[in-house]
Amino acid sequence: MNKKAEYKSAIRSRKLIREAFADLIKEKDWNKITVTDIVKRADINRGTFYAHYQDVKAVSDQIGNEVIEKMLESLGEFNYKCFFQNPQPILLKVSNWLKEDFEFYKTLINSNGAEQFLERLKTIFVNYMEFDSDVPENIKNTPAFRIRVNFFAGGIINMFQVWFRGDLEYSIDELSKEVSNIISCASELFF
Repeated sequence: MNKKAEYKSAIRSRKLIREAFADLIKEKDWNKITVTDIVKRADINRGTFYAHYQDVKAVSDQIGNEVIEKMLESLGEFNYKCFFQNPQPILLKVSNWLKEDFEFYKTLINSNGAEQFLERLKTIFVNYMEFDSDVPENIKNTPAFRIRVNFFAGGIINMFQVWFRGDLEYSIDELSKEVSNIISCASELFF
């Protein structure tokens, strides 16, 4: 097999494994999915699975890491500035990439076992807000700032969860704008 065909085959196999995992998390907890479940769903053999992943945890870790990388890339474009004054551009950017693969993210966020992944996303938002260069250092060094940052980050993650469950009759862009308004108004009181 030539290199190009081998490369395409590897990409195809990883894609099948990822899709099978995403289908399976609709049906069972992450920690109950087995390699056998994945290879049956993906219609591949065990050897193909093990050529790409050590175990099921490696699949879930890779998926989580890809999402985290996308989130960091999106946030990085804004250079840690002006989040509290105008979070809308960042939240709309996040909304846009969530829309690109809506069904996958909906499944991921609503699945049993997603708590650890969602906590990682919250931590990213907390870190981003803590490094906002427009917030004076004397404010950043207070316990109140840390509480507020965690409150905002938790609220952002929670609102996206609620939206993906279908409990809000807003578009994702309208949700981002409303959450932005809440953060902007609240930050005026805090800073």
